[in-house]
Amino acid sequence: MFLRILQIIAFFFPAPINVWLHRLAGAKIDRHVSIYPGVLILAKNVAIGRDAQIKLGTMINARTFTLGKKSHIGFFTLVKGESDLLVGDACIIGPKCMINCSRPVVLDYYSGVGPGSYLYTHGSGMPVTEGYRATFAPIHIKEKVWVSMHSTIGPGVTIGERSIIMPGTILMESVGAKRLVAGNPVRLTNLPILPAPIHDNSVREIAGKILNEFCNWSNEYEKTSWLYRDPTLRITHKNRNMSVTVDGPGDIALLTRKGDRNGGMYFNLADLSTDESRDPMKLKFEAFMRLYFGLIFL
Repeated sequence: MFLRILQIIAFFFPAPINVWLHRLAGAKIDRHVSIYPGVLILAKNVAIGRDAQIKLGTMINARTFTLGKKSHIGFFTLVKGESDLLVGDACIIGPKCMINCSRPVVLDYYSGVGPGSYLYTHGSGMPVTEGYRATFAPIHIKEKVWVSMHSTIGPGVTIGERSIIMPGTILMESVGAKRLVAGNPVRLTNLPILPAPIHDNSVREIAGKILNEFCNWSNEYEKTSWLYRDPTLRITHKNRNMSVTVDGPGDIALLTRKGDRNGGMYFNLADLSTDESRDPMKLKFEAFMRLYFGLIFL
C-alpha cells in the first residue's frame, strides 16, 4: 500500500521529483528519464531505460511495464490490464492511444504506434452462453514496424519485421515481414515492401540532406544565420561557434560507415549509434533528426 501511495503522489510532480518517488516505490529507472507531471504509473514492476520520455496525461496500470532506451510515450495514452506492456529501445507510442493488456503487448526495437490507435488483447465483452466468443491473446509488434494513426490491432496479432500498417487499418490477423497492410478490416491482400538497398554513397547523400535541412530549419524558425557548405555546417549556439561535418573532424560528426566512431561527439547514420555526450547543441540536433528523419540513436 505504501508503494502505491508513492506512485500516486508522483502524479503531481515533474521530473526529477517524480522519478525519485517512483524509484522509492521500487521502479528501475535509468539516467535522464523524463516523466511529465500528470503521469500515473501503477504497474507492479517498472523498468525505464535511459533518455526515455512519458508525456502528460498518460496512465499505465499493468502488471509489468518496461520502456526501453530513448523510447517515447505521447500525451493522454491509457494502458490498462492485468498483464504486461513491454516496449523495446527506440520505440514510439503516439498520443491518445489505448492499449489493453489483458495479455502481454510487446513492441520490439524501433517500432511505433501512431496517434489515436487501439491495441486490444481482449476481444469481446458479450455473454459466451449466447454464442459469443471471449478471445484473450497477446499482441507482438516486431522490429521496425510502424502502425499508423487511428489503427486497431486485435488479440493474437503478430506483425512481422519492417511491416507498415496504413492509417485507419483494422487488423485482426497476423501479417508477415515487410508487408504494406491496409483495410477495414484487412483481408490480408497485403503488398510486399521492397526497399531499395542503401549504400555508403546513399548514406552520405542523406547526411548532406540532413545538414542542409537542419540549417534551413534553424534559419527560418529560429532566425539564426547558419551556413552550410558541403560537407560542413557552421553554427552558432549560445555564443559558441561549432561545426557539424560528414565523416570529418568537426565538433559533431555525422558518420556514414558501420562501426566508425569519433573521439568527440558523433552520430553514425549507418548503425544508429552515438556517443554519451549530452551537449545541448548535440541534443537539439538529435531531436531534429528524430522528428524530421525518424532517426533514433542508441
